[in-house]
Amino acid sequence: MGLRPLHYHLPLFPGFQLLDVTAPLDILNIRTQYPDTSAITLTVSAATPDPVSVKPIPPPKANWHFDLPAFNINTACNQQMLPQCTFADVVSALKAGKVAEDGSGEFKPIDVLIIPGGPGTRLNRIYDTNSTSNKVKVPNTQEVQDFLTAVAPFVRHSIITVCTGSHVLSQTGLLDGRHVTTNSARYDDVAKQTGNVKWQRNRRWLRDSVPKDAVSDGLSLLPGVEIWSSAGITAGIDVMLEFISEYYGGIEVGIETAKRMEYRWEREKEASYFL
Repeated sequence: MGLRPLHYHLPLFPGFQLLDVTAPLDILNIRTQYPDTSAITLTVSAATPDPVSVKPIPPPKANWHFDLPAFNINTACNQQMLPQCTFADVVSALKAGKVAEDGSGEFKPIDVLIIPGGPGTRLNRIYDTNSTSNKVKVPNTQEVQDFLTAVAPFVRHSIITVCTGSHVLSQTGLLDGRHVTTNSARYDDVAKQTGNVKWQRNRRWLRDSVPKDAVSDGLSLLPGVEIWSSAGITAGIDVMLEFISEYYGGIEVGIETAKRMEYRWEREKEASYFL
């Protein structure tokens, strides 16, 4: 695509996989140290302004709980990430045109969405109601799915999914007809739930795109928007190294970044070792 991607957006949910998030972001952090990519920006959002836990732990004021026994959650070892804004903030600003490259708007445009996976992608929430016999069960990632559906027509360049982040996106219908991969251990379970996606087994990462001759309906991803998907957790390093190599100066950039990370980047396209 003609646009050089610089503005990244990361939506979070309780129970995200920590390395799904931190590995791609650390690659971007490294690239901001170089003059030609020093303008990279990142926005982190969530349903509420509360810190988001890597464990399935609701925000303090949540009127819901996970359909898990509380004693199964180890809260003594838990990391949190603080969002900069809420999903509602972002959607409102986008629809009102309050985004700008020069920083004069409330937010930067969304060039690239990074969608992590994790145990929270396969959990449900139980919402409290006035009646104990009428509990409402909702997927934990429903708010993220609604956010992705709302911002889809505003994504200018690419979506990168890590691990079961592709499962989250697939449930919106935005991946219908696209070639996508996901966490190797979760592959069968994910693939059977969304049959309109062209799931690809044994792939460390994949690159696809919305056809450039597709007719924009103002609701879906724009023609030409790319879909980069990866297998589980550490594959997020590989897909991001491939992405920055493609758009920030070639394979030498990826190799240089991998060396800075002391990461042995084999550029393996198969995930058979993990099957």
